[in-house]
Amino acid sequence: MTRKKTLPRTQAELDAYIAARPRPVRNTYEGMYPLHEDLELSDEQVQIVQDYLQAVNFHLPGAAAHEFLVVRWARYTGFQFLQEHLEAYAIGLRCTHPGMEDQHTFIRMSWGQLMGDPEAIRLPVNEPVLASDMMTLARYRDTRTGPSQTGVDAYAAAPDGPVANSLQDSVPNSIPNSIPEPVPGADFDLKLLNGALDDVLEQHITGKGREINSWWNPALNWGVALAGRYPRLKYFESQGRLDEKALAALHSFEARAARADTALQELGLASPAPVAAAALKQAEKAESGTFSRRHRIRNPQSVTESRPEKPSGNE
Repeated sequence: MTRKKTLPRTQAELDAYIAARPRPVRNTYEGMYPLHEDLELSDEQVQIVQDYLQAVNFHLPGAAAHEFLVVRWARYTGFQFLQEHLEAYAIGLRCTHPGMEDQHTFIRMSWGQLMGDPEAIRLPVNEPVLASDMMTLARYRDTRTGPSQTGVDAYAAAPDGPVANSLQDSVPNSIPNSIPEPVPGADFDLKLLNGALDDVLEQHITGKGREINSWWNPALNWGVALAGRYPRLKYFESQGRLDEKALAALHSFEARAARADTALQELGLASPAPVAAAALKQAEKAESGTFSRRHRIRNPQSVTESRPEKPSGNE
């Protein structure tokens, strides 16, 4: 039995919660020199943030500006200079309004503001976007802050569809196993596949092609869904484990993807048919014991370290 997570209700409780966890480490690369660093806010700076929230009436729908706890670890975002001001920081906020304690957002403030400079630059106030709204799977969840069931619980009981019920009613008791049990998660797999295909088709309609800023996300989501969710369904289909409802939905998706083949080719994306063939071939090898995983070298040396020294001309 798992305990229900207790969310911080006061600034002191949130401070203790954050202090017990390691500070995040920013990944930098050669040639990247941020103007400022992440910083830990003092009591005075926390008050500056809280005063600013009320000054600009920053709030979530249904809550008030004073109903926030401030995450003391402020993240510098000005290094993203194409999208952010060089002085920009993002300060995490946690709502305390009853029933909204799991809603987290942030506000943008400048370095000068956090330093207490009354003449500091004031950045445009951002919308109170929830972190969960930015997740790839947000549109598939049944609550705004996440799925109501996760992990094993999400697949504990497959939904009883009208097709499954009518089929079960028509099956004689003497052959109880003739109708396959619904495969857990098959309906969600199909949601992801169709959603990824929707995004690909939308990208194709815009005419932007492989323009990286708009192409990357639909291409990535399509690749992930096609590499994971789709082979899983094709395997269950090959084993006769998909019920009639899931089978019809899978074939409907494949028909849509076939009609979109031109768009997939123009965007440089894989088509389902070869992916399915490769996955089933691999599954067959695995079940027959002829599939062997390729060995990978752990912690290999760099080329410069492993290259043998050249002999000198005098030797």
